[in-house]
Amino acid sequence: MLRKWLIGMVMGWCLCGGTLLAQSPMATGKLEGRVVARENKQPLAGAKVTLTRSVTKETYTGETGAKGEFHLDGLPPGNYVVEVEAEGRSAARLNILQTVEGGKTTVIKRPFELEAERTYSVIRGAVFNEHGLTMPNVTVVAERVSAADASLKPGKVGTTTTNGAGEFAFRFPGGEAVYRITATARGYRPQTKELDVQKREARNMAFQLEPEKRRP
Repeated sequence: MLRKWLIGMVMGWCLCGGTLLAQSPMATGKLEGRVVARENKQPLAGAKVTLTRSVTKETYTGETGAKGEFHLDGLPPGNYVVEVEAEGRSAARLNILQTVEGGKTTVIKRPFELEAERTYSVIRGAVFNEHGLTMPNVTVVAERVSAADASLKPGKVGTTTTNGAGEFAFRFPGGEAVYRITATARGYRPQTKELDVQKREARNMAFQLEPEKRRP
């Protein structure tokens, strides 16, 4: 009888203990890091940091302070995807999951470097002759046909010549617009193409000029 009573007491204690353990909070961990501007490595305050737990997809967010540092605590142990974004800059994401352990602090040693968003659009290309060889010193003219932004007026917006490798490039304000590009070279028929350029987009193009027909 004494033995049965002891076994019952032990089982009751285990059950009570199990209930208490289930109700006690899980030990959480912390994650720290830093966010800077890519061009000058200066700290970025107010950048948003998002952690996504890889298994449950739960998200936790925070912001960087004046020194570009972030500290997120109360994180359940597990692996996390880390993403950072800031106004006027391209977002960044770590390709390696960060492991958070209960009662410990995980430090991302390398700072996030956010690049400033491009505030301009680019049209670049090359000019070739009928044999597929690049053509230097070709005159290339750019005209803006229309634009979504009323401040971007239609008309001629740039003239350049191809370099020794037959290449050219234009840079325009980063609004959505349609551009007409014309390549002209002596002894060749001019060629014109139109491009619909989206906001802050870089577009590539190529011309292949045909010789003018000689009069008999």
